[in-house]
Amino acid sequence: MELLQKNGLYKAMLLAMTTSMLVACGSDSDGDDGGVGVSGAQGSSGTSGDDGINGADGINGADGINGEDGQNGADGQNGAPSNAGLTRLAQAPIGAEFTGMYLNGDGTFFINVQHPSTDNTSENSQGHTFDKGTVGVVTGADFNNLGKVAALDLAITDADKEVVSTAVGKYQVLLQQNDVLEDGFTAGDIVKKDGTTLVKNSNDPDFNGVVPDGSGGYYVYTNWEDRTGGMSRIQISGLGPDGYSLIKKEGMLDFSSVDGTWVNCFGTVTPWGTPISAEELYYDNSADWFDPTYKYFGNAVAVAQYMGYPEDQSGNWGNPYNYGYNVEVGTDGTVTEENVANVEIEKRFALGRFSHENAVVMPDKRTVFQSDDGSNTVFFKFVADVESDLSAGTLYAAKATQASNTSTTAEAAFGIEWVMLGAGNDAQIEAWIDSYDGTFAEAKHITDQQINDWAEAKLGKDLDGVNGIAASPFMDDRPAFLETRKAAKALGATAEFNKMEGVNINYDLAETWWNGGDADGVQAYSYMAMSTIGGGMTDDDGAIQINTAHGSCGAVYRMKLIKNAAGLVDVKTMIPAIIGGPYFADRAVNECDVTNISNPDNLVILNDGRVLIGEDSGNHENNMVWVFDDPAI
Repeated sequence: MELLQKNGLYKAMLLAMTTSMLVACGSDSDGDDGGVGVSGAQGSSGTSGDDGINGADGINGADGINGEDGQNGADGQNGAPSNAGLTRLAQAPIGAEFTGMYLNGDGTFFINVQHPSTDNTSENSQGHTFDKGTVGVVTGADFNNLGKVAALDLAITDADKEVVSTAVGKYQVLLQQNDVLEDGFTAGDIVKKDGTTLVKNSNDPDFNGVVPDGSGGYYVYTNWEDRTGGMSRIQISGLGPDGYSLIKKEGMLDFSSVDGTWVNCFGTVTPWGTPISAEELYYDNSADWFDPTYKYFGNAVAVAQYMGYPEDQSGNWGNPYNYGYNVEVGTDGTVTEENVANVEIEKRFALGRFSHENAVVMPDKRTVFQSDDGSNTVFFKFVADVESDLSAGTLYAAKATQASNTSTTAEAAFGIEWVMLGAGNDAQIEAWIDSYDGTFAEAKHITDQQINDWAEAKLGKDLDGVNGIAASPFMDDRPAFLETRKAAKALGATAEFNKMEGVNINYDLAETWWNGGDADGVQAYSYMAMSTIGGGMTDDDGAIQINTAHGSCGAVYRMKLIKNAAGLVDVKTMIPAIIGGPYFADRAVNECDVTNISNPDNLVILNDGRVLIGEDSGNHENNMVWVFDDPAI
C-alpha cells in the first residue's frame, strides 16, 4: 500500500473495477540492459465504485523494485558478462594455473599444472600429489570428436581443490618437476651456457608442443617459463585405456647456441611440424636492462649469470636484443625418427621483439598472428616471403578503431587495419643485434629519441614537435625488429591492449576454409584471449575507451578469417565473444563469478569450432578450463 500511496494510486485503486498492471524487472539473464525497474502501473478507473475493491490486486506492482537488482547484478552500464554456451571442463589444484593446452592428433588433450601450492597434500586416484609443476594429458576421451560435456562440479572440499579434476576422461601425469631425466638433469633444471652448472629448478611448465616421432609415438616439448628459460622433451607412445604406457624422460634442451632463452611462455606447432616457443619479454624499455634501480633488474642479472658474465656489472653484460623473440624448435622438416630427434634451435628475429605470448601460423603458411602480453601492448602480424619459412618477411602492427558510440566491453568491437613496420630477414637482423654486444658500462641500446627520429623520417611527419622532421639515425629498419612495440606505436599502430594472451585457430578447420570451405562456417574464425580489460583499454586516451566494472575478469575475442587483396589470410575485425565476471571486489576469494571465465589465457579450438579456454587467474580459487560453444556461430 505504501508504494501505491507514494505514487498517488491508492484512491484510484479503491475506485477501480478492473486493474491493468504492468510489472517490469531489470534483465538478469545477461546484464546487457539491466535497467531501473518500473513500478506497478495505475489500475484503470472503475466505472462503478461498487467493485473497486478488486483494485487491491494492484499491490503486485511492488515487484517492479526487482528491476534495480537487475541493474546492479549485470551492470548494464559497464559491459554485462554472460556465460552463454559455457561448460566447466577441468579444474586446477590450488595455487596453479593451467598451461600447455594442446589438442593432439590422437584425440588426447595435453595440459600442465604450473606453480601449484607447495602445501597441496591430497592425492588423486593414481596416487599423485600436485605440489610441484606437472606436465600431463587427459586421456580416455576423444577431444577430436568431443560430444556434449556434462559440466564438472565446482570443488568444495579441500581434498578436491588440491588435485586436477576433469569432466571427461582422466588426467595422466607424464612428468613432474624434479623427476630424474636421462640426460642427468631433473625436470625444470635451468643450466648455464657452459652446459653443466645448475642455476635453478623451475616449477613453471608452460607450452606443450607435441609432434610425431616418426615411429608411432610422440615427442612432447615443454616450456619451463623462467629467467632464463628452458624446455624439456619426453617421448611417449602406447596409448591405451590407462593413457600412454611408455614415457621416456629424455632431458632438457640445450639453448646455448642462441645465448639462452627468456620466459618461454605459450606457443603453437607450425603446419610443418616445428614447435614455436614464445619468449615473453617484460622489458619495454631497453634502458632498464642497464639500470640497477629498476625493480626487475634481477632478470638482467639472471642473463649475465647464464652467460657467465660478472654479476656485479664490472664487465660484459647480456645483450638485451638477444631476447624477446619466437623460438622455432625443429628439424629439416622431414618427419622421421632420426631427423625429429636432431633438434635445431632458431630464434625467429624477423617476427619482431616484444613480449610474445603466442604465434599461430595461418593455413596460407605465410601469415602469422602474434599476441603481445603486458600493458599497453600491440597486436602483430607477420607475412613470410616464402611458405613454411619464417626466417624472412614483413612485419605489421594493428591499428584498431572502436565501434562508434560504444563504451562497454560487450559492445566494443574493433576494426583492424595493418600498419607496415618493415621487412627483414633473420641473418640481417642478427647482425644488427650483434652490434649491441658490449659491457654494462657501455649500455648499448636504441634510444627513444632514435626511434622517434626513425619514425619521423619514415612517415615524413614531425611527431614530437621538435625541430621539424628528423633524419633517420639508421640506414635500415632495425627499430621495427629490435624495438618492435615502440616502433609500432610511433608509426600509428594501437598500443593500448592489456594482457593479450593466447591467439589460436583450429588448423584443420581453417585449412578446409582456405581450400574452398564455407567462409561463414566455424572454420573461419580465430580467437584471442585478453586476460584483463584495463590499462590503455579503459583510460580516457587513444583509440580504445572501454568503461567496465568487470574488466578484472577478462574477455575472449573472435576474429573472422578473410582473404585479403594480396591473396593471403587476414582479419579486419575483433569482436567480443565472451566476457568474464561479474566481478565482486568485496570477496576474499572467487572475486570473479565461478560460473564464468576469469582471466583467460591459453586457447585451443576444437574440430567442431568450440573453444577451450584455460584460466590464469587470481580471481578464482581454482583455475579452470571451459568449453565455450560460441552462440554467435
